[in-house]
Amino acid sequence: MKRSVMVVGTIALLLAGLAPAAVHKGDMEVDGLGGYISISSDGGGDEDILFLAARVGYFVTENIQVAGVGEYVSLDNSDVDIYGVGVAGKFHFMPDKQWVPYAGAQFLWASADMGHGSTDGYIYGPLAGVRYEITPTTDLFVEGQYNLFGGDLDDALDDAWVIMVGFVHQLK
Repeated sequence: MKRSVMVVGTIALLLAGLAPAAVHKGDMEVDGLGGYISISSDGGGDEDILFLAARVGYFVTENIQVAGVGEYVSLDNSDVDIYGVGVAGKFHFMPDKQWVPYAGAQFLWASADMGHGSTDGYIYGPLAGVRYEITPTTDLFVEGQYNLFGGDLDDALDDAWVIMVGFVHQLK
């Protein structure tokens, strides 16, 4: 009995991933993501850190998504925490396929607690990725970002290459 349930469950999961139309106009979704960042700083060596973020997005057309973004970054080698809140926009190519590549940009206001004080500024830059539909409401995605820093953050940080992996849950 247990084997039959496992076989049927496995087949159902495989077939669920074959459903077309990963994104639709009017869909709302929640992303959870994390990744690895390498930042070059004005003060010397590079910093390797872990990154956590969440987005709530809405598809205004079949291809265009707007999202609110929140992120938290903690640098392992120094006493720095960065909090950011902002917006992102993405254009999804081939939204009716199981593999959906996309490109976009984001802009976030950010505050950095550097142990000896805090500073504010903003983070902006392009992003690109691809999402893969696992089930009709869940996608796996890989995304790359190139982040630039402005305001007082620009005095401490030059740029950041970000590669992250996450899951998207669509609220249908």
